Amino acid sequence: MKIENLPLFLVLVPHRDTRLVLRNYSAELFKAGLTGAYTFPGVAPLASLSRPLNKQELKNIAHEFRKSSRGAKFNAKEAYAMPFPRDKKNSLLFGLRFDFTIQPDLLNGAGNPFSAPVIGACLLSGGKKENALPCPPALSFSAAAVANMSWQSLNHAIGYKWEIGKLCWLPKKLAQTIP
Repeated sequence: MKIENLPLFLVLVPHRDTRLVLRNYSAELFKAGLTGAYTFPGVAPLASLSRPLNKQELKNIAHEFRKSSRGAKFNAKEAYAMPFPRDKKNSLLFGLRFDFTIQPDLLNGAGNPFSAPVIGACLLSGGKKENALPCPPALSFSAAAVANMSWQSLNHAIGYKWEIGKLCWLPKKLAQTIP
């Protein structure tokens, strides 16, 4: 699968320990009867892209994310559902909403940010959020990366496939500036 031939997204990829917590929540959703629980990777789409971002653009975004967070952790605790992908109003990405947004100027004209980034635990079809969903766990992490992700629906929403490009990790600490 060629990443540039499919719909593209900029995603925030948390460290694998956080993805494990999210995967366990997906398992709870699946047990509750939501078949879309394993149809989305444990990442947060930040923007839809018109082209893949290059290594330097990803590096700049990673640095800006660390800078804007002031080295603090990323927190997600509120359950939320957003249309995904943007042009498909009949499916919702359900998960935990973050308390930040990406600034459009970071994308160099290559994308359109989502207004409320959600780390995906389940893809709901039909455009409706289920009423009785298991309570999501609160997520808090500092280790994360940004990457390009391609996404494709298969056989009329029977399945999905995705590919996440090379990860560009956020710096552990902000670079010290010398006056």
